[in-house]
Amino acid sequence: MNLLNVVGKNLRKRTLSTVLTVSSIALGLAMVVAVLVVQQQTDESYSQTSVGYDLLFSAKGSQLQATLNTLYHLETSVGIIPYGVYEAALRDPRVERAFPFYVGDSYSGYRVVGTSSDFIAHAEPRRGQPFTLAEGRNFDKPLEAVFGSEVARRLGHRVGDEIFITHGLSEPAPGAEAHVHDDIPVVIVGILNPSGTANDRAIFTDLYTTHALHDPHLHLHDDAHDHDHEHDNSQGYNSSEDQHDHDGHDHNHNDADGHESHDHEHDHQGHDHGDDLHSHEHTAEAHAAPARTVQENITLSELDAVLVKMANPPAAIQLAGMINFPTPENPLLARNMMRDPFFVFKEDIMAVVPAMQIRNLMNIVGNAEQILQIVAWFVVIVALFGVLIAIYNTMEERKRDLAVMRALGARRSIVFAIIVMESAVICTLGAVIGLLGGHLIVGVAAPYLLDVAGIVITAFVIDTNQAFLLLITLTAGILVGIIPALKAYRTDAVQNLGSGK
Repeated sequence: MNLLNVVGKNLRKRTLSTVLTVSSIALGLAMVVAVLVVQQQTDESYSQTSVGYDLLFSAKGSQLQATLNTLYHLETSVGIIPYGVYEAALRDPRVERAFPFYVGDSYSGYRVVGTSSDFIAHAEPRRGQPFTLAEGRNFDKPLEAVFGSEVARRLGHRVGDEIFITHGLSEPAPGAEAHVHDDIPVVIVGILNPSGTANDRAIFTDLYTTHALHDPHLHLHDDAHDHDHEHDNSQGYNSSEDQHDHDGHDHNHNDADGHESHDHEHDHQGHDHGDDLHSHEHTAEAHAAPARTVQENITLSELDAVLVKMANPPAAIQLAGMINFPTPENPLLARNMMRDPFFVFKEDIMAVVPAMQIRNLMNIVGNAEQILQIVAWFVVIVALFGVLIAIYNTMEERKRDLAVMRALGARRSIVFAIIVMESAVICTLGAVIGLLGGHLIVGVAAPYLLDVAGIVITAFVIDTNQAFLLLITLTAGILVGIIPALKAYRTDAVQNLGSGK
């Protein structure tokens, strides 16, 4: 007697009941798998990005907001800090690497990040995983940009394409036009390989470029055609007070020679999509004059943040304490603190430990994920009880069938095994369908999570935890099948054959 054939026939006789029971198990398992996959990959993505850096210097405000804005290209900047913070970090022997960030503009909805070429060359978006270029090269002069892989893929850009960056991050009000910096062309010189981080959705350029975008005096439209710029660097030209509105914080370009102030509001809210595009090749010669003009006439004066990797990571905690805590009243301690090169910026900046902020965020998010998992497991448990009830309720109508099997020579243990196998098959089918369904949910949600949170989630990556879920469900199916199986085991063959039921 082939037991699986018998089990299959029994389940087909109760098709509706079988389908509903399998579906309820699949629904619960799909929810569990989806939550588990998103939780694991989110934790991995956020934690691996943050552990590559020991400190983040930014304006005083929300430490979590500063971390999300700098590392994950979310939120808005908390404000500006002096460029001298970056210079101090470069000179400090405690600092192994320092990377500046200046943000506030976008292109086709993707953030433009002003930084140093060292960030592309030496930073690690994930621990032990440096940036690599799919094509082209790193930027090495103003008006050059490196595209993240996702930006290049979605917009269809290639190395050599010219773009015009949009002012601010927010979409213009209804009826308003986007402020496109159409007099400052930027050429794409490189495209990054996918890193599985939020950096795939960013555009990187140098600090001179992002500062130039906020300078009301600088006009480069004719520079590629040997146009003489009206400002001479020998006269000490700088934009004096180019205010860079940072969700309530100003970006100030200070002019050492006392030129009159010029207000230039720079909104840092969302994304602008009204960008102009020129998809044609440009030679290095065509951009040499504008790039030279930018470098000669722009003074780097402010940043949004500085990311720091310490030569000795424990020193990060000590430095953060010096910056964030009040100056001690003890004169000896105060004098010792004042010797620190960052003390002069103490009133302007805060020091953030990114890994700590992300850990706190994951604890908050983890509570919500645990609630979702509890709800999902509750659905699974209810479904398992449904299996028990569905099989148990059929025992009365199946007494004669079981008696016939006994009369044909089937032992009690065979009858017991058939009922347990029915329960196990139902639960196994539900678990497998639920596993696939959970990954389908993840696949559908992945683009949304990428757009909203910058999290790269990959569906159909099966790990040991998910295999363990299948094993748990199969074991539970066997256990819930034991109760109706015991009832079948005790069925009296002679009595039920004789009763004719």
